[in-house]
Amino acid sequence: MIDANAYLGNWPFRKLRYTTHIALLDKMDALGIEKAVVSSLENVFYKDQLAGNRRLHSEVHPHADRLLPAFTINPTFPGWEEDLDVCVQEFGMRVIRLHPNYHQYGLDSAAGSAVLDAARAHNFVVILATGLEDTRHHHPLVKVPDVPAEQVAAAVSAYADVQFLVAAANFSGVSAVWTEAAHTANVHFEISRVQGPVGDIEKLCGTVGADRVLLGTNLPLHVPEAATLAIEHAKITAAERRMIVQENATRLFGLG
Repeated sequence: MIDANAYLGNWPFRKLRYTTHIALLDKMDALGIEKAVVSSLENVFYKDQLAGNRRLHSEVHPHADRLLPAFTINPTFPGWEEDLDVCVQEFGMRVIRLHPNYHQYGLDSAAGSAVLDAARAHNFVVILATGLEDTRHHHPLVKVPDVPAEQVAAAVSAYADVQFLVAAANFSGVSAVWTEAAHTANVHFEISRVQGPVGDIEKLCGTVGADRVLLGTNLPLHVPEAATLAIEHAKITAAERRMIVQENATRLFGLG
């Protein structure tokens, strides 16, 4: 199996397990997950994204056979273009992660367009994190709404030559993006926050197609078994299950 949406690092609002690469790899082994796409969780709040990206690179590089880094870029931070160049030239960046809601820019803003233009120029896969946790669980002083589905759909449509993974969207968010996007051949969805309705995996496969759905755990924020067991017990074909847990991620991220 391949986990398309995981993180390393700490979270300011509660103590988490599996925050180090060693702990993450151990948990992956226990779940039968061979590879994972990982980002810096601390970069959600760091001003200096390069600091978090450097740490991420140092932790995952010795395990490049199992951990694929998705480096975070904040296009509202001064000098972000230089940070991106470092990630490309020094770290071999192939996947970019964006947090528009936490970094406070619209995908349709000048900053959003600039970073998506850069993603297109470098042929990055874009992991677009629409949220991280259920907003009902947010700290009362840090309430961060999810990225609006209409913004995600507009970005997917405007950048039809860029491959997107929409991360941490709930079922209604996935459905809205799929319905509103003018182009859908370039968009994929991971399932870490698709926790309902009953039969959610089956319904996703029926709505967007099994070839657009990927396993994602949102580790260490979520209990990973919620995702793996949802797929294991879904009433789908063996071929659809293979697509979700392995084949779609292999294709999207170029994993051999």
